[in-house]
Amino acid sequence: MATLKVLRMPTFNLTRLLTQSAASHVSSGTQEPKDGGEAQEEWKQKGRIHSKKSVKVNLVGGKRYLWCACGYSKNQPFCDGTHLWSRFRLKIKQHPVFFKAQKDMTASLCLCKQTNKPPYCDGTHRRKEVQEAVIEEPK
Repeated sequence: MATLKVLRMPTFNLTRLLTQSAASHVSSGTQEPKDGGEAQEEWKQKGRIHSKKSVKVNLVGGKRYLWCACGYSKNQPFCDGTHLWSRFRLKIKQHPVFFKAQKDMTASLCLCKQTNKPPYCDGTHRRKEVQEAVIEEPK
């Protein structure tokens, strides 16, 4: 009789993995947006449209954040690791954007995931193609 062998996934600190993963995908040349934070300068691949609006968020100065770029996070606008666990099933190619608030502030973060200044809203959600887009529900 054959015996079954249970394969176990190694445990790890998800927050650390997300932070390292995101930090490695931020371009070396970052620019400082007008609202005082820092973010990725260049953005090549847009994520799934989560919502056709932005959200105002209170950011704490000096704290690091991970902005969801794929659009599948259940903790919008922040990353919850869905891109790691559902990468193959949902064919997710985006990675979260790491950013750090320079001071305590309220910022508008993008929920449409089409911004050219991630993670900050640049008004792209008001464009005709975004407003007419059908928001797909996660599978």
